Amino acid sequence: MRDRRRRSAEPNSAVGCPSAIRGCPYFVVATRYSVPGTSRAPVRGQRRNAPVKDGAHRVPFVHSLLRSPCLLTVVGAFLSPAFAAADEPSFPRGSGLYFNVLKMLPLLIVYLFWIRTCFWVDQDSRKLELPTTTWNPLLFGCGLLGLLVVWLLPWFWMSWLVLLCLYVVPSVAYANLRNQLVPEEFKVLTKRHLRKLALKYLKLNFGFQDEDDERPRVPVRFIGKSQGAQSADDARRLTRAQESKGYKAALEMVYEAIQMRATDIHLEPTKQEMTVRFRIDGILQPAAPFSRSTGDAVINIFKVLGDLDITEKRKPQDGSFSAQVEDRIVDFRLATAGSVAGEKMVMRILDKSKSIIDLAGLGMRDGLQEEIRQITQQPHGMLIVCGPTGAGKSTTLYACLNMIDRYQKNVITIENPVEYQISNVTQIEVNPKAGKTFASELRSILRQDPDVIYIGEVRDQETAEISCQAAQTGHMVFTTLHANDTVTALGRLIDLGVQPFMVASAISAILGQRLVRVLCPKCKVKYKPNPDSLRKLNLPADKIKFFYRPPENNGRADDPDHPPCAHCAGTGYFGRVGVFELLVVTDRIRDMLRENPNLNAIRQEAVKNGMKYLQEDGLRQVIDGRTSIPELLRVCK
Repeated sequence: MRDRRRRSAEPNSAVGCPSAIRGCPYFVVATRYSVPGTSRAPVRGQRRNAPVKDGAHRVPFVHSLLRSPCLLTVVGAFLSPAFAAADEPSFPRGSGLYFNVLKMLPLLIVYLFWIRTCFWVDQDSRKLELPTTTWNPLLFGCGLLGLLVVWLLPWFWMSWLVLLCLYVVPSVAYANLRNQLVPEEFKVLTKRHLRKLALKYLKLNFGFQDEDDERPRVPVRFIGKSQGAQSADDARRLTRAQESKGYKAALEMVYEAIQMRATDIHLEPTKQEMTVRFRIDGILQPAAPFSRSTGDAVINIFKVLGDLDITEKRKPQDGSFSAQVEDRIVDFRLATAGSVAGEKMVMRILDKSKSIIDLAGLGMRDGLQEEIRQITQQPHGMLIVCGPTGAGKSTTLYACLNMIDRYQKNVITIENPVEYQISNVTQIEVNPKAGKTFASELRSILRQDPDVIYIGEVRDQETAEISCQAAQTGHMVFTTLHANDTVTALGRLIDLGVQPFMVASAISAILGQRLVRVLCPKCKVKYKPNPDSLRKLNLPADKIKFFYRPPENNGRADDPDHPPCAHCAGTGYFGRVGVFELLVVTDRIRDMLRENPNLNAIRQEAVKNGMKYLQEDGLRQVIDGRTSIPELLRVCK
C-alpha cells in the first residue's frame, strides 16, 4: 500500500512542467528526492497541514527555484542529451525524425546567405577602402548571435525572425554606406539591382522598364568637387543629386554642351520656361529649353554638387564641381544670381583635354613668340596679359609657364579656381570664405622662395602693390588684368592706387589679346574684296586677290532639302584663334611713366618701337583666310 501511494504521488510533483523535461533523469531525481521541510504526501497518522517535526531547516527559496518550470526547462535542455546518452531507456524520444524539414530549410537558407554576405562584404570593403575591422566582425558576430538564439529558444519561428533581423540589419547598413561611394550602376539593393538579379537567376521579367533603359546611356558621371577618392561630403551631395528630379536632364544637357564645344552654359528663367543657351566660339547659341519646374530642379542639382545653399535664391553664390565625361575629367565653375523671374546660373566648362600648352597653338606669329619667350626667361619683372572675360588670358599664361624649366625653378601659382593642373608646379586655390585671398596668399608665398609667381587676377590695390613689389625683389610675376588694350592696362594699375614709379619699375611687358572665330574649312566662301574697303584698312588693293567669309545661306536644321553644314552646325565658324598686341616697357616709357603718365604719348612711343595694334594683327588672320572682316571688327575696335 505504501509503494502504491508513493507511485501515485510522483506524477503530481511534476505538474506544470513540459513532458520532455519530465522524462529527463535530472528532473526525476529533483522531484523524487525533495528538499526536507517541504510539503509531500502525508503518511498514516499525520494531518495534511501539520508541520514537519524531523528538525530539518526550511529552504523555501531553493525549493521554489528547483520546482520552477523555466529553470527545469533550460537545465533539462542542456543535460538531457548527456543523460540520454548514458541511459537510453530513461529518455524516451517519441516517434518521428530527429529534426523538422520545414524548419531546417529556412534556417539553412539564412545561414547560406549569411556566409555569402560575409565573404562579399570582406571583398567589397577592401576595394572601397572601408574599415574591414569594423564590418567583418559586425556581420560575423551578428550571425553567430542569431544562430545561438535559434539554438537556445524553444520557439523556433520567433528565434528564426531574430536571426533574420540580425542578418538583414547590418547587411542593409553596409549596403547603404557603400552605395554613397559608388556610381548608380554599381549600387546594390536598388530596384534596378533587384530586377537584374531576378532576371539573371530566376529568369523573371516584371514586364516594365525604366525610361532610362530605353534611351542610350549618357557617358557623364558627376563626381562632386574631388577628383580622386571621393570624400563623405561629396558622396552625400552626389546621392542627393541623383535622387532629385531632373537628374537625367542635367546629364543630357551637360553632355550636349560638351559635344558642341561649348565653354559656358546659361540657364535663364522666364515665366513659362527655363531658357538654355550655350556659348560656342564666343557666341551664345540657343539650346532646347526646360519647363520651369524641371529647370529649377536642374539648377538645384548643380547647386548641391557645387556645395551651394539651395534655399538662397536671391544672393549671388559661387561654386565648382567635376564630372567624368567618357574617359576624361571636366571641371565646372558655377555662378548664380537672383533676377526678377527667378534664379539664373552660368556654368563655365573647363575641359583639360582641349587645353593649349604652347604659344603656337594660340595662333601667335613667330616673331611675337620669340619676344614672349625672352620675356619669360627674365630673372625678374612682370608680364601682364589683359583683355575681357573669355579672351583666353589664363590659357596664354599657362603656355608661358610650360616654357619655363619647372625642374630648376620654384613655380607657385595662386588661382581662383585652379583651371588646369601643371606638373611640378605648386598651385594654390583662393577661397575667400576661408580667408584665403590673392593678397594674403601672395604675402605668404613670398616666404616660400619662389622664382616664378603666377597670380590669377589683379583685382585690388593690395594685390597690385604686392605683385609690383615681388617683381622688384627678384621674382618673375605673371598675372592678368581686365583692360581693353595694353596702354589702358597701365592706366588701370595707376587707378587701382599703385604709384607710377612702382609701375614703371616692375612691369616688363603687357600683352593684350582677343579671340576671333575661325572660318569653317568645309563651307567658307571665297570673294573679291572691295578696293575702297582695302584702302580703309591700309591694305594694298593690287596684292589682295580675295578674302573668305561664311556662306550667306548655310541651310536650316528644319529644312531637309538644304541642311546646314555638318561640321560647324550652320554657324560658318569652327574654333577660335588669338590676335595679340604686345607692349614692351622700354627705358623711355619708364621715364614717361615716372614723370607724367600720359597714355596717348606712351601709345605713340610704343608704336615707334614696333608695337602692332590688335586690329593690325587680326588682318594677318584675314589675309591668311582664317577669319573674316566682320568677325575681326566684332572683337576689335
